[in-house]
Amino acid sequence: MKKFCVVLLIMMMIVSAAFAADEITHQSYWGAEFAYYADSNEGQNADKGFEWPSYTPEEIPPGYQLPEGGLDKGRDLGSGWGAVELQLYAGHTVTIPFLQGSGPLTKGNNIQLDARGYLAPVVAYIETRATFTPIAFLNFQAGYSVGSGWNGFGFNGIGLNNDGTGVPLQDPFAGAAMETWFSGTFQFDLAAVVPGEWNHVVTVATAKFQNIYYTEAGKYDPWQWKADKGENYNGTKFLGTYVLGYQMPLKLDTVGIMVETFQYIDDVKDYSPMADGGWGSDFVRVQFGPLANITFNEKNNLTILLQMKTDKKYTDDTIYNNWFVNREYESTYVKFHRLALAYKYKF
Repeated sequence: MKKFCVVLLIMMMIVSAAFAADEITHQSYWGAEFAYYADSNEGQNADKGFEWPSYTPEEIPPGYQLPEGGLDKGRDLGSGWGAVELQLYAGHTVTIPFLQGSGPLTKGNNIQLDARGYLAPVVAYIETRATFTPIAFLNFQAGYSVGSGWNGFGFNGIGLNNDGTGVPLQDPFAGAAMETWFSGTFQFDLAAVVPGEWNHVVTVATAKFQNIYYTEAGKYDPWQWKADKGENYNGTKFLGTYVLGYQMPLKLDTVGIMVETFQYIDDVKDYSPMADGGWGSDFVRVQFGPLANITFNEKNNLTILLQMKTDKKYTDDTIYNNWFVNREYESTYVKFHRLALAYKYKF
């Protein structure tokens, strides 16, 4: 798929050369993304499948049996404060008219080429994408990203998580993490059939196939990226994004509900499935919650997300194990996940 994306980007560059300069538009931008993650006791305090945020960590109880071998020293459940995420980015988009017609379904047909760079406290990466809109309600996208990380501020950006301790290796710039994806998005606006500035009821559905790959990892080696939980494997995921929203001619121009799903779809899902008493390699994670977008002017906008999330609750005799491979799935629970803010400024 990576080779496909490279070929596609080259083709797009050739296509762009066929258009007059005044038909192509350029847009530079920068932005910041911030998220606060509520603290959790990993479902240990979930009542009827739902857990409120808990800011009192639960220590390993007396008599708890840690895995044999002495590598896994166990873990407390919760940090006492939660977690934060912050990254800055800058990029440039080129929009090229392509196969445009005179009708409402084809007059906006185009190809967009986008490149951006991201910088966070412990990772840096670059991302390229090409988006083709052949008709008003449908677009396709192919993309590729590559980056690496280091450790600092109490976090680790990248590293193998395969030594049985549950603590990822913390060597700076230890290899590269790569993502390649292809997606299709269907979008519909009620105002297209019932015109009116207050009639913009919109639906968006995106299906995305994403391959992730870490250069230092073997087939069965888990790894950490962007200071996450370190439960990544080289393989292919399916990600679904579904939005029902309402757009208004106000500064608060969009409100809605967004649902996201994440799951492995290749042989990774069979490594340790839930039904076999494993840690849940076949688990389907679901995030959902309200969203709002505020457009201050043509250059500035802010998107706000408040999300809940389904997660894995482990058995009482494995939940305090630090390495996730040493845990056993018991049930699914729902928790408050994060408050996310994304600001974007267009030049």
